[in-house]
Amino acid sequence: MGYTARPNVPALLMHLTAVERLAAHVNTLPADFSRALGEDLEYARFGAALPELPWFDGLGLEPWFGRGELPTFTRLISHRSPMAFGIKASELVSNGALVGTEPGLAFVAGYFTQLCVTRSLEPLMQTLLLTHRLPGESPSVARSRIEWSWSLCLLQDLHGSSLVGTPAIRSRLQIRKRHALTGIGRGLYELMRVCSQEALGSAPSKAEVDGWMRGLSLFSFALGTPLGRFKGAAPNRELFRAPGIDVFAAVDQGLDHARTVLDVLGSMIRRNSFTARSRQRLLELCPEGSPEQVMRARAA
Repeated sequence: MGYTARPNVPALLMHLTAVERLAAHVNTLPADFSRALGEDLEYARFGAALPELPWFDGLGLEPWFGRGELPTFTRLISHRSPMAFGIKASELVSNGALVGTEPGLAFVAGYFTQLCVTRSLEPLMQTLLLTHRLPGESPSVARSRIEWSWSLCLLQDLHGSSLVGTPAIRSRLQIRKRHALTGIGRGLYELMRVCSQEALGSAPSKAEVDGWMRGLSLFSFALGTPLGRFKGAAPNRELFRAPGIDVFAAVDQGLDHARTVLDVLGSMIRRNSFTARSRQRLLELCPEGSPEQVMRARAA
């Protein structure tokens, strides 16, 4: 069961919430990442959201209604070369290229946080797909349904409410300091373009990325109205915490892994050392490949 077509918002909310939890304990991070998250949390949210932003192309309606094809950029960055993209971004930030140092570090922190948390959650997802997939339900739809319950339950545990259907949810989806309807800044776009070209072999245009940003902004506005309550119905907590299932603990485990990865990356960035040996050390800690591939390799 792989990552096929699926709506993105369930995972997106999980990742952005994980970034907030990372930022709430910056004393556990290297000092440079700690400062970056304190100053530029929105850049970290952007890094965490980036693999799923293409779902918001157009008016952001796909997360409400669609089950379309997995966007090309999402497939490439999430399942072919996620580490190559992240390492290239770190190298550019180390060289002070394209964006300021702290915004760049925040972007890198957010990007690797979503990567580590996704991989930590994947074994639970595979278990639940076997035990809680409904008759006739495709793996992609089941995955989306499970992720949405996870996100709602995580927000409830942290805030006492899922926040969906209230204006408070909009701040949880804010990934730019200025209004997202204005699109992405040129420096940040160039950072992702250069990384995409080198690691993935192609890159979206700025107009495309601006469209994703506008779609997310419109979606977050709708999610913060009473209309959003239709997507915030009572989640199935059995999918979140049950015998053998503890999503909260898995998110924390992913965050612990992210801290370890950022510690190694921080050293590479400070020394501007991206030699084959340094890269290999990082890849041993956080291998290349999709979440399923990494999970199978660890189980082998």
